[in-house]
Amino acid sequence: MELAREHTLKFLEEYKTALPTGPIPRETLVSVARTALRTKLHEELADHLTEIVVSAVQVVAAKAVTNEDTPTLDLHMIEIMNMKHQSALDTVFIDGLVLDHGARHPDMPKRSENAHIMILNVSLEYEKSEVKRAHTPRAHKWIEMAV
Repeated sequence: MELAREHTLKFLEEYKTALPTGPIPRETLVSVARTALRTKLHEELADHLTEIVVSAVQVVAAKAVTNEDTPTLDLHMIEIMNMKHQSALDTVFIDGLVLDHGARHPDMPKRSENAHIMILNVSLEYEKSEVKRAHTPRAHKWIEMAV
């Protein structure tokens, strides 16, 4: 067992390739992603997703916070949206924001040009309050005393 380990380490030492300093070339990233994806997916899908994965990581890496020349990737900036009406081979990379909200009223137009879009992280829908008020004579007494 020890002999096999030594031969393996010797082989790896002879055939390893040093990466250049600075940004990793896209071709190298594509090769690594393809190799990793082919271990998990069938070949056609893995090859299709390879460019998408590399593009997504490069976009996030370009905006990454650097700590002493080492980019820190925030993987929460990559979102995978499952679209139930499409197959895996229809997957595309979108460099931007996807709004898949659909029409909220039957009279809404299907198409709009030169539209202004406001993006919020709060709900504009009316939600009923969960607080229940007590309207008992005893509660009125306490309210009158407080006033």
